[in-house]
Amino acid sequence: MKLSMTLNYSGDPRAAAEEAADLERAGIDVGWVAELYSFDAVSILGYLAAKTETMELGSAILPIYS
Repeated sequence: MKLSMTLNYSGDPRAAAEEAADLERAGIDVGWVAELYSFDAVSILGYLAAKTETMELGSAILPIYS
């Protein structure tokens, strides 16, 4: 069984990376990022991938036209 959380995707990406690192240290296996108007999930996922070591990352919502 894997534990997962929805990550904060609005605001400063550095805060989201800090949150992801804290969750990773706490044992969370997967982090999800949704896309919303003016918040690009793919860019944030790329940044989070560079800032985490073992956490799997996924897109919770991605518009078809992205």
